[in-house]
Amino acid sequence: MTTELTIDEAARVRLWHRVNQFLFREARLLDEWRLVEWYDEMLTHDIRYSVPATDVRGEAPGALGLIDDDPARLRQRIEQLLNGEVWCENPRSRTNRMITNVEVLTDRGTHLDVAANVLVHRFGHGRSDAYVGKYRFELVADGESFRVRRRVVVLDHETLYEHGKLSIIL
Repeated sequence: MTTELTIDEAARVRLWHRVNQFLFREARLLDEWRLVEWYDEMLTHDIRYSVPATDVRGEAPGALGLIDDDPARLRQRIEQLLNGEVWCENPRSRTNRMITNVEVLTDRGTHLDVAANVLVHRFGHGRSDAYVGKYRFELVADGESFRVRRRVVVLDHETLYEHGKLSIIL
């Protein structure tokens, strides 16, 4: 038994596929430490990258976070990582990201609200870590692709004690 998709359903499937391909490319650029390319080609000029504190569940305006970067701070973070100024990333860690459960939550006309689950394996300096969490994105259209205007990584860990530092871009 075959079921034909309606035009609206087919359009949603195509959009979901485009979003997945975008997120997979982003993961590959980050895993390959192609951070300048990631910044220049995949982010908007008003990007906001944040990682709330592990004791904050969901969005909590005004709460302290682990990372809350505007464009200038994110560019500085990238330069420090690539120039060897971050001692704990010299030599660089190896990472492997797994993105699942991608969902286009809302099409707001100006941007898409997208959610996904993420697992980032990090290897280096005699240890391996696993960061488990959720991505929340605001994606704006850029031709046939997208750019990230907002990137929130909500970690599911109760504490980062075992993981120590957050020196990579999650």
